Amino acid sequence: MSRAVIAGAGVFGASLAHRLAGDGWDVVLIEPWEPGHARAASGGESRLIRCAHGADVAYTRSARRARELWRALEAETGASVLVECGVVWLARREDGWEAEAERVIRAEGIPVERVEPRALFPSLADRDLAWALWEPEAGLLRAATATRALAEAAVARGAALVAGRARPDGDRVVVDGRVLEGDVVVWACGGWLPALFPGLLTARVTRQDVLHFGAPGPGWASPPVPGWVDYDGAFYGCGDLDGWGVKVAPDTEGPDFDPDGDRRAPLPEAEAAARAYLAHRFPALAGAPLLGARACQYVITPDTRWVAAPHPEHPSVWLVGGDSGHGFKHGPALAELLAPMLAGTAAPEPRWALGPRTADRSLRTAGGPR
Repeated sequence: MSRAVIAGAGVFGASLAHRLAGDGWDVVLIEPWEPGHARAASGGESRLIRCAHGADVAYTRSARRARELWRALEAETGASVLVECGVVWLARREDGWEAEAERVIRAEGIPVERVEPRALFPSLADRDLAWALWEPEAGLLRAATATRALAEAAVARGAALVAGRARPDGDRVVVDGRVLEGDVVVWACGGWLPALFPGLLTARVTRQDVLHFGAPGPGWASPPVPGWVDYDGAFYGCGDLDGWGVKVAPDTEGPDFDPDGDRRAPLPEAEAAARAYLAHRFPALAGAPLLGARACQYVITPDTRWVAAPHPEHPSVWLVGGDSGHGFKHGPALAELLAPMLAGTAAPEPRWALGPRTADRSLRTAGGPR
């Protein structure tokens, strides 16, 4: 039986533990806190799940496959993970990123249509919108719930969940003085990955603030309010899911962030930016009370494609990360693709390799025309 040691029980690590344990591997999954904890990029209340990825066919297919696998996880565990409320893309240009995404989605046979966005929200100002793209089978993932469900399902399949902080030692893992070895070692440590392997990842860890506002009246719950993305405006969000409030998040690249040392209190400028956007796009929410805010971290690669590659000096050691702010939804599908690579029956994916990359923001919003 092959043995895998996986450091990090975020969505990438937990998805991989779940997949490998189901394939008959002996799996050890290491996490210093709890799966889905508040410090992790995989924590929090929600993430969008959508197939639109501009002109990128592979990521569109990955998201669609991930949707099937999230539903399978629900059937396996009984957890309520995927909320199918749809996602609407608010296009500011006739032939921009959204039009590229529409062409790919239609070619893949995935449901999509152009809609009048004002019908989807209690309040929406559309004076600067050219059109809107609607993905009816997209929606939201309950992030912390989903991550915990993956880890618990991995354990149910035979994986061992070990509490402790891991550090690399060549092709071994040291956890609080205990040495662990495996046929494969996977480091899936999110915001902690670049510091553990300095110089190997071309990536920045950035601070991204997420804010929740109290709706002024009924009608703002998700569902029926969809998730939404203003790609050129570099904002995204959703309605009130599970009583958290209306979510509004800027998606411009934030400042450098130390996940261990930096304060996670909300920044005043983040609230100001969110309120300015609400006044512009959702006028009824302009004066809504702030219910809560948190600092999330992204690990952003220059081309916004994640890293999933062997260590250049230790071929049995793999680095998996670089979510770039859009990786959560793909977790189970990425694990499905990685499993044969780790088993040695498939070659590593060149687009996910370590080393320099050409800058490209096409897979996530960053503001302004491309």
